Amino acid sequence: MNTQKIWRGGMIGAGAWSSVQLDAWKGVKNARIIALADRHPDRREPILRRYRIPHAYDDFSSMLDNPSLDFVDICTRPYSHVSLVRQAAARGLPVLCQKPFCENLEDAVQLVKECQQAGVRLMVNENFRWQGWYRKAKEIIQSGALGKPFFAKFHQRLRLMLPRFEHSQKYFTEMPHALFYEVGTHLVDVTRFLFGEPQSIYMRQLTVSPEMMGEDAYIAALAYPDLNVIYHDSWVSVPIPGIDRSRVKERWLPRLLEVDGSLGTLVLRPDRSLHLFTDHDHMVWKFPKNTTAASHVLCQQHFINCLQTGEEFETSGADTLNTMRVVWAGYQSAKENRVVPLIEP
Repeated sequence: MNTQKIWRGGMIGAGAWSSVQLDAWKGVKNARIIALADRHPDRREPILRRYRIPHAYDDFSSMLDNPSLDFVDICTRPYSHVSLVRQAAARGLPVLCQKPFCENLEDAVQLVKECQQAGVRLMVNENFRWQGWYRKAKEIIQSGALGKPFFAKFHQRLRLMLPRFEHSQKYFTEMPHALFYEVGTHLVDVTRFLFGEPQSIYMRQLTVSPEMMGEDAYIAALAYPDLNVIYHDSWVSVPIPGIDRSRVKERWLPRLLEVDGSLGTLVLRPDRSLHLFTDHDHMVWKFPKNTTAASHVLCQQHFINCLQTGEEFETSGADTLNTMRVVWAGYQSAKENRVVPLIEP
């Protein structure tokens, strides 16, 4: 009987996002989280019980001594990524690392280089591109049904920071780079997934909430030879029911998308429906409520599948460097109030 290997993982981090990550691991075939490291027992123990994780550790280094581990899942804040990835790479363990990837581009570049030199597989957990509506949007674009895309817009208004901060990840308020760094990485990755590499970026950012250190609203424009992509994102705006969000409150909402092409317009609406309008037709694809949660499973399943087959990760460390170059160029643009090129002429 031919049985597939069960990949045994160790996770570091029992914070606000850990339950989302562990819920997804429950749906991944041929993988199991067998160890959890977190220096706060009061935070770690409930997670251990809930997900029946057999091994607990106070620190990451001790967990890496477990000879049963086949990979590590780094589910911590960006400031820790360099140290933790290096420790895992020193043991030769494949790494799934949470985004945003590192606190600056220089660290990210160096870390990817070190993993490549050590022969260690590194994937960054950019899971937005696995959301069903974006996979379908790419299929439609590549089919030619939209014609030649010439304009796209990602858009969302959220009421997260005003009138008071209400979110489990309180550290957002302390980040000098906030919304574009924390969420914009996802949008840049999806943009690259749909359209390839942009040539330049222009960004304007604002800090509206008195509780925030970094930006909580921004607009950005990414330029391609024959395509402009606009981001309009806010943590401080009052959403408009039916336009920005569905009329029923839900935990997971899509970042709304519009793509104009020479033959039609593609629209992702807050009710999780994707529409293609042409001169003579209107096609609709509807997605279930669990689409975002399912994308977490698909992303982590992709990690395991690639470990099994040896294929390259879609969001490898090397690929993610292209995303982070766009992100940091956006902050340079906002600081200097100018268009920043991403591809040398």
